[in-house]
Amino acid sequence: DPVDWSVRDVVDYFTEAGFPEQASAFQEQEIDGKSLLLMQRADVLTGLSIRLGPALKIYEYHVKLLQRSHFQEDP
Repeated sequence: DPVDWSVRDVVDYFTEAGFPEQASAFQEQEIDGKSLLLMQRADVLTGLSIRLGPALKIYEYHVKLLQRSHFQEDP
């Protein structure tokens, strides 16, 4: 469950997802699982200092999906 992820887990997730360069931004900003689930589109696009293309993919295909699956599980 992403809510229990440490900063290292978040970095590992994005590294394995094909974003090793961008994963370091999550490390630098100390984004853990709880923080990741609270991120808005603008946070990913501007707050992490990641190039726009990878940032859009990270948000649309990873952050949004993790949020959707996490928040739908809650009763």
